[in-house]
Amino acid sequence: MNHVRIPIDPDDESWKERCSKRMKELENRQFPSQNAASQPELVHKELVGKRKVMTSELYEAVEKGDVENFVDALQRTCDERRTPLHAIFDQVTCAGDSLLHVAADHKGRERIAELICDHFPELLIGRNIRGDTPLHVAVRSKNSTIVKLILSHYARKKTKHDGMRDREITRETNKYENTPLHEAVYSGDVGVVKEILFADNDVVHYLNKSKRSPLYMSVVNGKNDVQILNLLLKIPFPADLPECLGNSPLHAALLERKPALIKEILDKRPELIYLRDEHGGTPLHYAAYIGYLKGFCMLLDNTFKKSDQTVLEGNKKGHLPIHLACKRGHVELVKYFLQQKFVTNLYVLLLLNQKGQNILHVAAKNGRNNVVQYMLKSLKIDESIINQKDNDGNTPLHLASINLFPKVLYSISQDKRTNVKLLNNDDLTAQDIVGLALKNQMTIRKFLAKRVLQQANVPSKVDDMLLPQHQKPPKTDLSLKDLINTFLVVATLMVTVTFAAAFTVPGGVYGPDDPNPKNRGVAVLAEKPFFWVFTTFNMTAMYSSVLACGLMLMALIFDHKLATRATILAMGCLVLAFLFVPVAFMAAVRLVVVNNSALALLITVIGGVYTSLILVALLGFFPVGIRIFPFRQLGRFILWILIALIDYDNKPENPSSDQKANKDKDD
Repeated sequence: MNHVRIPIDPDDESWKERCSKRMKELENRQFPSQNAASQPELVHKELVGKRKVMTSELYEAVEKGDVENFVDALQRTCDERRTPLHAIFDQVTCAGDSLLHVAADHKGRERIAELICDHFPELLIGRNIRGDTPLHVAVRSKNSTIVKLILSHYARKKTKHDGMRDREITRETNKYENTPLHEAVYSGDVGVVKEILFADNDVVHYLNKSKRSPLYMSVVNGKNDVQILNLLLKIPFPADLPECLGNSPLHAALLERKPALIKEILDKRPELIYLRDEHGGTPLHYAAYIGYLKGFCMLLDNTFKKSDQTVLEGNKKGHLPIHLACKRGHVELVKYFLQQKFVTNLYVLLLLNQKGQNILHVAAKNGRNNVVQYMLKSLKIDESIINQKDNDGNTPLHLASINLFPKVLYSISQDKRTNVKLLNNDDLTAQDIVGLALKNQMTIRKFLAKRVLQQANVPSKVDDMLLPQHQKPPKTDLSLKDLINTFLVVATLMVTVTFAAAFTVPGGVYGPDDPNPKNRGVAVLAEKPFFWVFTTFNMTAMYSSVLACGLMLMALIFDHKLATRATILAMGCLVLAFLFVPVAFMAAVRLVVVNNSALALLITVIGGVYTSLILVALLGFFPVGIRIFPFRQLGRFILWILIALIDYDNKPENPSSDQKANKDKDD
């Protein structure tokens, strides 16, 4: 640390002699000790902890800035309160500020500050309730003259006081762990920054509570960015500087997206491109992670000019910068990288992380479908990359199955270059992985993933006899019971609706006073063709619902295997009921508007269209429909709509299988 003695050049030296003489006289005055009971003016409201609150007279005397008046106020206070001078200087404001804090907070109070420093130097390291020293306050007020004064006096006085000898005032921190240089950078005063750097330049790399150094803050918070930044960049970096984001101004410039500062840093300190954060990432990693394309381009071009291999350096997890871009889904950045001339198919094939995963692996396992789709269209991505296996034998399709991303599964499985029959190190296909997940619990996400793979004809190599070797038995049947209870409620409602419809037939019934006894209680429209349709479909829906209720009730007392089968049968009955009820409704409405041919036709068309859509959708998802080409194509279209509407950006909380490959859920 470089200490300097900064002489204060007062306008009139005589003031110092007069005031110092009076201060010494006041210091030498003795007053008899008095207890609190004999001092009625020192009431409880004047206490801040164990320290007394400063009188308003003293505070106003400091604010006025007249040093002679200040000494007069001190003398009056001593006389009126019968208090020694050192006790008066122990007094603080409600904010914990000493008289030196107050003087440092106002410009033009240099003489008062100098007088206090000369006679009570221990106040130089005093703190208020925010933990600020007078130097913090002077810096924040941009009072460079008092900053000089405090630094000069501390350099002279520290060896004479035990409490100051082993401490550096420039390294004292407040409750935010900010040093005075942090505050100076934040205030944006170049002159104050210069004064602190002249006294102690090592403090440039000190971290505050937010793990940010003054150098980092000069980019993020500096108000005179270039001037202060250039001052701080001149300070050499210590060899033992810890890897931390808050120590790297280049990381800060990327975060703030300030290309001018990025260029300035690269020009002045080009070696900072190798500075790493706590995750072991270089600025190139950070630009890729946050998706700052312009910054990434600047750094990448800089590495090309120097012909270094920064782009191929991994972080602590072994990820290259391009891996982080794929992980975060920054497709424009990936596009720029793949368009570079040096990036060939072989080059992409060798861009592996420590798990042996290429950029398509990383994008697929993190569900970044926009990146996956672009790479599948890129000429730089060939069949060998699409079907490349990682250390666990997983292809990108396997990883998308593990993390259940239907969109990614659809994009990869529909590519003709994808080999859907590949097995990983556990002898599982992508279909097997999702199949194991379905054995534990059914969710819409797993269902969509399974349907996507079935549409792509991904085979399943694991039969039911081998399933116990690859999975643990489910811990509880809570999910199945919840499904049964839900379907039971729906089936009961369906029974109620269809039962009521049978006794409130369209058109009503003949009354008991009808002349023809045979007609009494008979439906008025019983002879109409659409009444036959209504009655047949309504009865079928009701009986299907009753059967579903019975199966659900039995499923509640069956074991897991039988309950599952009963639930599947009940679902089939409910599907039939849901299919028949719209037809019954359409026929009932058609009956009562028979005299309006246009409306009757419209109702018939609407009912027919929606019933057909329901029928086709169901057949498209059931095995009988998959084998029929029109239904298969329609089912694929409906599936595409579903995965487009139900988007999954995050990995599932419960992975799809317990296999070794599932370790990829962490990064």
